[in-house]
Amino acid sequence: MSTNVESWSDVANLGAIYPFPGIEWILVLVAILIWLAWHCWQIRSENAEYDAALRHYREVGLDKALDHRGNHDAMVEKH
Repeated sequence: MSTNVESWSDVANLGAIYPFPGIEWILVLVAILIWLAWHCWQIRSENAEYDAALRHYREVGLDKALDHRGNHDAMVEKH
């Protein structure tokens, strides 16, 4: 890959020597939108897991859902 630069003596007037100059703001905007979408997905996923745990605790009862060490029954090894 060549930069097509003949001389490096006038660096101030060279401009961008990387591919796709001028689309930096578009890439930043896309990155921010992806970041926000990931956060929304993460919040929904964690809320669904939290709601499922609450339903389980209400059905089984907190005393039966937790063992004597305070571990959730899904973490307890089944024998």
